[in-house]
Amino acid sequence: MVAEISVSRILCDFTVLCITAIPLLIFHEFVTPYKRGFYCDDESIRYPFRKSTVSRQMLIVVGILIPTLLILMTEVLRTLRWEKRFADEFGTYRCRRYNVHRLIVRLYVFIGYFFLGVCFNQLMVDIGKYTIGRHRPHFLDVCKPDPGYFNCPNNHLYITNYTCTETSNKSRYLIHEAQLSFYSGHSAFSFYAAWYTTFYLQARLFRPLYSRLVLPVLQFALFGGAAYVAYTRVSDYKHHWSDVLVGAIMGSAIGIINALFIAEVFERREIPHEYRRKTRTLGSTSPQGQHAADEALNSKTVKYDKSGRLEIAEDGSDLGQPTRVVVHEERLPSIMHPARAEISPGRAVYTSPYSNAGSPQYQQYNNGSRAQTNAQR
Repeated sequence: MVAEISVSRILCDFTVLCITAIPLLIFHEFVTPYKRGFYCDDESIRYPFRKSTVSRQMLIVVGILIPTLLILMTEVLRTLRWEKRFADEFGTYRCRRYNVHRLIVRLYVFIGYFFLGVCFNQLMVDIGKYTIGRHRPHFLDVCKPDPGYFNCPNNHLYITNYTCTETSNKSRYLIHEAQLSFYSGHSAFSFYAAWYTTFYLQARLFRPLYSRLVLPVLQFALFGGAAYVAYTRVSDYKHHWSDVLVGAIMGSAIGIINALFIAEVFERREIPHEYRRKTRTLGSTSPQGQHAADEALNSKTVKYDKSGRLEIAEDGSDLGQPTRVVVHEERLPSIMHPARAEISPGRAVYTSPYSNAGSPQYQQYNNGSRAQTNAQR
């Protein structure tokens, strides 16, 4: 099957992405934050100014580079290794007269949706920052307002008419930034990237990476990095703890919605037929009976069907906890010990050493016949 790629659709995608980014430019260049008053005895905004442990430039580079590299490496691994023997199962793409490799299409889709989510996330951050205008913990240190900094006429007086005494260009920039505390853009972006990338990896890495621990460790590292960035915003006196918490919640929500409902990463898993889940019906789910079924599944002689229920690799390795499997009746002698297998028309009766003492266990095969396991140990 050949899918035609429309050039006009690609241009439309880039146009929409640019239109989404235009409000970000407007906010940063032309909009001034809401001028909020303050109590001069408010200790929460009297902290000293400190440089950021994780600067905005560093966050942008790392927060975009790491997800992009992970997506790139995942798709290259799938295309050049895991899917090498199943290339005919996947569709091909063409743009006008030129063939387009599916790797390019996948990178375009998943990285494109990631950047779309980046724009959505930052737009929500800027709306909150410029609308609310909450003071950062170091506001009084960089503004030095008069009145309210050098003298405090009334400790409980809410001051709205004030002038910042710091007038240098650098100070004006810092004063502008000091009114953008709610909510934390660093925290929101970090958790957005962590959630989107985690869901992407969970969906696209359909088999273990050398060890089953690699994927969860990698996902934990993403959230650990996001949490570290969020914590530094509090320790650097850039945000109040509530700013960081709301940023983490908003970034997580946008990342989850983008991955599951916009990019639809789990709908785009594209698992090759041989790795798909198979079907099996077991009359018993006891550990012994389950183990007996696992032994049968791990045999290379088991045929694969298209039911897509249980992940069993061609080499017999288990890619998921089996709950259902289809076993072809003609394969029974090779799966079970010949001395314990008796084949009759439409019925196979055998003794399993893994059976529980008690009621017989039944296993249904793909052609509708049933095999009874005698309860003997």
